Amino acid sequence: MKTKLFVLTFLTLTNLLFGQTAERIAAVRKKVEAINTEKSYQIKKLDNDYFVNVKNEPTDGGQELSGYYKNGKLKKIIYSVGLSYGMKTCEYFFSDDELIFVFEKQDQFADLKDQSNQVTGSDHTKLESVYTGRFYFENSKLFSIKQTGREIFTKMDKKSKEAELLKESKDFRLALQKAKSK
Repeated sequence: MKTKLFVLTFLTLTNLLFGQTAERIAAVRKKVEAINTEKSYQIKKLDNDYFVNVKNEPTDGGQELSGYYKNGKLKKIIYSVGLSYGMKTCEYFFSDDELIFVFEKQDQFADLKDQSNQVTGSDHTKLESVYTGRFYFENSKLFSIKQTGREIFTKMDKKSKEAELLKESKDFRLALQKAKSK
């Protein structure tokens, strides 16, 4: 009898917790959709020269950082970097000056193959998606991760990924703010 009661209680609590997470994800998605459909942003861009000359961070394929502002408030940041293997793009979304969502995508250059299907190099004109990550935040805490594919280099636990994404969003926000005030 105690076992049945325990199992029933466990299943009920588990369903409640998953239902709450699904509702929180839906609320974040709704905000992100509204941010993405907005058309009247003021956009501030920092191109590759900023990363090379100011930050001393040269990359194989360059970097670009764009901030999307509405009524003076930062709503979205897009960061893209070209690397030796391909391209990495991260989009950071904000609501009430708080990070709510990050979409990360990693693409790699397509393989060049010979007649026997052996890889002979990379086709630098074609990118293939190998990884996407969706990171949901609430009160500066990562509460859900949805990933497809495999990350090329960075494989982190949840706490490390949370810290990395919060730090990057803060650093990018500061860089854009400095550039915007010039």
